[in-house]
Amino acid sequence: MFGCQPNIISPDKDLKTVLKCLGSESSNLTNCGIYYARQSRSELHKVLGTENRNLHYKAFYSDTAQQILTTVAESFKSFVRLLKGI
Repeated sequence: MFGCQPNIISPDKDLKTVLKCLGSESSNLTNCGIYYARQSRSELHKVLGTENRNLHYKAFYSDTAQQILTTVAESFKSFVRLLKGI
């Protein structure tokens, strides 16, 4: 059984807007990463980051954007290994 701890905050209107925007950009960057991972095996950081400076990539600090893309890459590697194991 997994447990979780809710973090209850009462953000003001401006903070709520920022959090909603960052959540949306994180989702969009993840979707871009998934798209490019399906299209090619090249490194996601190069494709979306340093070469093209994707709009969703630029919404974050580079280390945050790279972590999001690393998570996508790890998920795909795991998925491919799972398919090979079936």
